[in-house]
Amino acid sequence: MHADTVHQRLPRPRLRGATWREALARKQSRLVAEFLRRSSSSKQAGAQGETASQGRNIEVQIQANLSHDLLYQIFMLLPAESLFRLQFVCKQWFGLINSSIFVTSHAQKSEMVLIAQQVAFWPRGGVGKPKAYFHFLSLDGLRSSFVESSVDDLGSVRASYDGLVLGLNSRRKRLVLMNPMTGKYVDLPLGVSCHHLCESFGIAFCSESKTYKVVHLFREVLGGVGCEIMSLETRKWRRVEEPLQLVRIRQTPVSVGGSLHWLAARRGHDCFVSLDVFDEKFVTKKLPVKRAWGDRLVEIAGDLGFVSRAEVNALEVWILSELGGECNWIKRCRIDLRADFVHCIPVCSRRDGKEMVLECVKGRLCVYDFDREEMRLVSSGSSDDDGGEEPWFGKVNRLYIPHWNTLVSCGDVSVIT
Repeated sequence: MHADTVHQRLPRPRLRGATWREALARKQSRLVAEFLRRSSSSKQAGAQGETASQGRNIEVQIQANLSHDLLYQIFMLLPAESLFRLQFVCKQWFGLINSSIFVTSHAQKSEMVLIAQQVAFWPRGGVGKPKAYFHFLSLDGLRSSFVESSVDDLGSVRASYDGLVLGLNSRRKRLVLMNPMTGKYVDLPLGVSCHHLCESFGIAFCSESKTYKVVHLFREVLGGVGCEIMSLETRKWRRVEEPLQLVRIRQTPVSVGGSLHWLAARRGHDCFVSLDVFDEKFVTKKLPVKRAWGDRLVEIAGDLGFVSRAEVNALEVWILSELGGECNWIKRCRIDLRADFVHCIPVCSRRDGKEMVLECVKGRLCVYDFDREEMRLVSSGSSDDDGGEEPWFGKVNRLYIPHWNTLVSCGDVSVIT
């Protein structure tokens, strides 16, 4: 079926009344309060009956019985948040967890989560200064978790890569590149001033210069699209003088292999724009098929993927292959959609590329298994009876961005790609 027909028959779902950001802020307030209450109850229950001498005896026994290799394998199974706490148990654990080999290996096995672009604050409207919390969603049922930010005035998350997030410090008028799990961060200067709806940020790692680079696209005063790039080595913005009329600003770029990728601004242009952060040159490349509603660029197992709507009830997944410098798209599969999954938008893929996460209307989150060729529902968009936690109700693809929880610091060599 023609892409124009697909577009006409699939209207975008809209939220009536409050804006998405206002609705998210109210929801985050409820979730963070419940999360902190449960965490406090768990800590109190775990502390009953324990003494300091018992803790010391356990520590000595563990270190005596567990070899370095066994500890390594155990720690590899733990999430980054737990490892950050465990590193302070003793010098041996601190050295192991912070070693470059372990950080690299653990990051490469970290699971994908979603991080809210809007930071949660608690308490809201209460006495005293509220604390800022990063809001994470697991891909299994949209379970929420929160991590307190080491920067209280962090207003929003603008980009994520390698476990690092780029945030805006609203009070100090600075950008912050930080790891939410470790709290380590560096301050960066703001670039060209622009309304947040008329700009986008991306992070990529330049393997040649062994440093991260931040890319800022913004709307020029006269209506064009401008670009500036900053290296973490210099921490200075530099303008890139290239015509960028095809780039659609209001989208989060996909960072793959040292390049950032954006879909073209209009569906009439069946192409995407790539920026290699090494030579800092923009290149326009063709998409494998004509664009339609809900098309997305997605990282799939370290490669750039394109999910297109072949028909009203079918998606096609393409993988970009650039062997020999040529741009070739390989069709990975076709996904036939059931009637209740027709209005779906790709969000991200899991780390190993075996599953792809999609959002349907009414906040339903589904996962497509490439090996089994089946779609399953992981969140119905309604309250969970057993967990007591209400999953997010919609617009995951606009309010959240893919993220890996790692122990990577800003000065580390990239370990994801």
